[in-house]
Amino acid sequence: MRQLLRTLAALAACVVLAYAGQGIFHYFQETTANCRVNRLMRQAVTERQPQAVDDASEAPAAGETTEPVSQEPAETAPIQVDFDALQETCEDVIGWLYCPDTPIDLPVVQAADNDYYLRRLPDGSWNNAGSLFADYRAAGDFSDGNTVIYGHNMRDKTMFGTLYLYGEQEYYDEHPSMWLLTPDGDYRVDLAAGFVTNSQAQIYYPGQSTQTMQELVQEALAASTFQTDLELTDRDRYLILSTCSYEFEEARYVVIGRLEALG
Repeated sequence: MRQLLRTLAALAACVVLAYAGQGIFHYFQETTANCRVNRLMRQAVTERQPQAVDDASEAPAAGETTEPVSQEPAETAPIQVDFDALQETCEDVIGWLYCPDTPIDLPVVQAADNDYYLRRLPDGSWNNAGSLFADYRAAGDFSDGNTVIYGHNMRDKTMFGTLYLYGEQEYYDEHPSMWLLTPDGDYRVDLAAGFVTNSQAQIYYPGQSTQTMQELVQEALAASTFQTDLELTDRDRYLILSTCSYEFEEARYVVIGRLEALG
């Protein structure tokens, strides 16, 4: 009997390992597909703006003069997106979120609920990595006082898998802004606060009054994992970026950014 129990236990362990191995295989298979689809989309519909060259070989010859280079923040986004082409295959796309030198360089979609794109790519195909998607209750043109974008905290750092890095001041100092491009106009997203909250926090609900939103932003600033010198006003609109966190059940890490329309 004892030998039989050992044999059964060994068989059960093999079954568990087989299922675990299958799960790991499917995870890497789907994350690889997610990366490939998004990379191909980037190549097809985005154009990178040329960066300024700081090279001695570009210096003017003796006796020549050049116009001074402005140090003001750029008034155009560092990338351009062909939304007409993108929406031919991804009709629910409402924007593109870009953070230089990070994996956040992805389309933003919106459905009739917050479940559809939780496990689907922007073209609607099934994938557990999902997409970056805006809360279904928000205006699709980002005109609300606060618009929430959700994304998975992926182990391979894709999607919103790097958002938690804003838990360190140094990471914020290196990435203080993102860019939101939309069919109707582009925005610089000046990041104001990052903090841990629960999935039912009031910050997730659109249509907040100006006073309530101001109170929520002040609470976020007080709890923020990084500090900024941004001067916020009651006229500001905000982008709320949310991903899973693991400090407690249903914990979320949230980064709040101010939308600054580009002229």
